[in-house]
Amino acid sequence: MTLSLYFGRRFLQAFARVMAVVLLLIFVIETLESVRGLSSLGVTFSQALVLAATNTPTFILQTLPVVVMLAALAFCVGLARSNEFVVARAVGMSALRAMMIPALYAFLLGLVAIMLLNPVAATLSARYTELRAQYTGADTRTVSFGEDGFWLRQKDPAGHTVIHAQSTDRRGKSLRQATALKFDRDGALESRLFSRTAILSNGQWIFTNGKFWSIRRDIPNPENSSETFEIRRFKTDITPAQILEGYPKPKTVPIWKMPEMIDIIAKAGFSALPHVIHFNMELARPLMLVAMLILGAAFTLQNERLGNLGVSVFLALICGFSLYFLQNLAMTLGEAGEIPVFAAAWAPPISGILIALGIFLKFEDG
Repeated sequence: MTLSLYFGRRFLQAFARVMAVVLLLIFVIETLESVRGLSSLGVTFSQALVLAATNTPTFILQTLPVVVMLAALAFCVGLARSNEFVVARAVGMSALRAMMIPALYAFLLGLVAIMLLNPVAATLSARYTELRAQYTGADTRTVSFGEDGFWLRQKDPAGHTVIHAQSTDRRGKSLRQATALKFDRDGALESRLFSRTAILSNGQWIFTNGKFWSIRRDIPNPENSSETFEIRRFKTDITPAQILEGYPKPKTVPIWKMPEMIDIIAKAGFSALPHVIHFNMELARPLMLVAMLILGAAFTLQNERLGNLGVSVFLALICGFSLYFLQNLAMTLGEAGEIPVFAAAWAPPISGILIALGIFLKFEDG
């Protein structure tokens, strides 16, 4: 048990070193990219640093499987070069038992990523979007979601209009139970428009068979002066694509809020499949990290004496990146509805563990 804990500690040390290097590399690249791409829009170097700091945790979460694989390679190559693992095998410790504690630590790292890193990355990712829009002067908030539906906001020369709807169709061209609130330049409410159906067509909102209220200070009771109508139109620059793509991106929703967000998006008439895939992939993250650890260990533990350690490291990198690519491909196919949720989120890590265990047992205990 003491020897297993020693191996586990060595793996955590390797993980900390690799994570520090990757974290620094991602932060520097993000800073340079922000300076290069946004300096023409008035973003200063200090603002680029803030943007990089808020976006780095998202990239760390995405690259965590690769970090674990590189840490496993560094850990196992160190054991191979110092012959510590050979000595452990000589005293009767099996290769599988030697990797149990590091594999457990990799699984726990996955749980920490789910419970801590995911909420932090999601919160900072949403903050990154807000700061980027603030620094560049771009308004990216067209759609906002709530428990009672979603809200649309559009500007016009006389003020702005806020539209609330309970749901939409799959094309984003028809709203159900729609209410339009017209505000003047000073933010005062001017009128209210309600219709059971509102259609977006040719740059216009078309409200049908609804009711109109004029809300002004000189009208004491807007209900008495309200009027019904068959068709009422007003211009808009909102497009169906903005409506369909306006819901919160999966990476900006903390995992503990994901089930509620999936339910809200589905009730509003949008496709919640990307959020379902993302939620399941986050739950499967510990298994993915274990698969990456075993892949990194399978090729590199005992090969120093054979003189082909470089080839073994190369093979481990190829297998690890292939599994990582397969997971991303499965995620893309799952979000497009081409494969089931289980095949998109759970099949890559489970199959990766089984294949890695087969390779590991073949090389070490076979």
